Amino acid sequence: MNRKILALIAVVLAGAVGVFVAYQYRLRREAARWEGPLREIVEEKIEHEDGVTRSRFVAILPAPVEEVQTVVWQVEKLQDVVPNFKISRLLEAHGNTKRVELGIQALSLPLLRYEMEFTLHPEEHRVTFRTLKSQAQDIEGEYRLEPSPDGKKTRVTYTTVAKEKVAVPFPRAVLDSAGRETFVNTVRGIEKLLLATPPAG
Repeated sequence: MNRKILALIAVVLAGAVGVFVAYQYRLRREAARWEGPLREIVEEKIEHEDGVTRSRFVAILPAPVEEVQTVVWQVEKLQDVVPNFKISRLLEAHGNTKRVELGIQALSLPLLRYEMEFTLHPEEHRVTFRTLKSQAQDIEGEYRLEPSPDGKKTRVTYTTVAKEKVAVPFPRAVLDSAGRETFVNTVRGIEKLLLATPPAG
């Protein structure tokens, strides 16, 4: 192998390393924006163990639980109000169950696609969900809604258990910030839908 070919390979490798380093730097800089106190999160807990991530976020919304439940159940509208959801296509609806195709992107991470099943438990004020198809993760979780004593606010507790199917080449801090960004933007999206929805009764 002559020197010109070796030099060309070295240039290509250096360029690839430079692109990767720049990408990692951009991810870390974006992740830093989602650290620290955020208005939309009143409680937070994220744990990682053996490829499993357990997340819990809590928000308080200024609307009665029935109104919040109606909006949370409109999962097919996520792409209209939450920038992280590039796709939220209703595939099938039957009774209190929906099958939805989702495409989610947080920070500058790759787009992740899922086929999810959502189930509404109206008497319990819960929406549960689980992965039906995904190459990246298997996810199970729920939105649990609790009314305030005066009935004017709703406490939203969002919990998930995500099991990785493939190794993820990103720092945990970046992944945590991605989850935080998605939750915050989802809360903001729910607030937008609440403003656009006429009050019950």
